[in-house]
Amino acid sequence: MKNLSKQALFGTLLVLAGVVFLVQQIFHLPIGGLFVSMFFLAGGLVFLYVVLKNKEHWWALIPGSTLVGLAVLIATGDLAPHFASKFGGTIFLGAIALGFVGVYLLKPSNWWAVIPAGAVATIALVAGIQNGHGMLQGGVFFLGIGATFAALGLLPNLKTEKWPWIPAAVCFVLGTLILIGSGALVDSVFGWIWAIAFVAAGVYLVVRSFMKKE
Repeated sequence: MKNLSKQALFGTLLVLAGVVFLVQQIFHLPIGGLFVSMFFLAGGLVFLYVVLKNKEHWWALIPGSTLVGLAVLIATGDLAPHFASKFGGTIFLGAIALGFVGVYLLKPSNWWAVIPAGAVATIALVAGIQNGHGMLQGGVFFLGIGATFAALGLLPNLKTEKWPWIPAAVCFVLGTLILIGSGALVDSVFGWIWAIAFVAAGVYLVVRSFMKKE
């Protein structure tokens, strides 16, 4: 009976796939991608259901979010190809990053998940920058990695650790220098914010040094 039910399920899927392709051929509708995306979505939902049933299976969030992201990417490619060509990578990588965020939220002892979450989210953000300015992308990348390590240092179970702040500081400095060198922030609100922040930080350090001498 089990083999029979498997054959019936597989046969039904084949018939459904055939009908979809026939509709596509007859009416010239690009719905083949939507059909494929439904399979990836179903696979992703299965993994997410595993987590929902037992939170100890937190690992299933990673393949689950990846498959859901892939499904959204494929469906967007059919429904909004122009949008997908620009932001498809951001959508897919963002979904993966959310999976790692979920891993940490479900089990805070998995603090390591913050690192891939921040790194992948940063790459997703870089992928969404459309002006083709390489130095801007490089600056955003280093700032994103710096923010990831800073977030790591702020976690409750790592507050006593000092090491995350070292790569955070290095990445922040590199990212800021690259952004300044790129000129991408000229005549922008963020350019003014960064300039004022640097001046304020510099004045604070100078005043503090004189106060210590006194």
